[in-house]
Amino acid sequence: MTVATLKKNISFLTDSKGKKVAVQFDLRNQQMQDLFEDLIDTVTVLERQDEPTKPFEELKNEILAQRVSR
Repeated sequence: MTVATLKKNISFLTDSKGKKVAVQFDLRNQQMQDLFEDLIDTVTVLERQDEPTKPFEELKNEILAQRVSR
């Protein structure tokens, strides 16, 4: 996405003094949708960065064990 496309699809809302108070994204544009989804994904990763992790093999074995016990 170019800067021009980004600027074209973002609007700032201002108060009576001209101070920016909000932003609007034109989500009819697929590139804007993708950008916004990437932003949300990034925030989610940052929120979860201190959560405990499990090795892939351990998690896979847990899932497979649940499937067998059903």
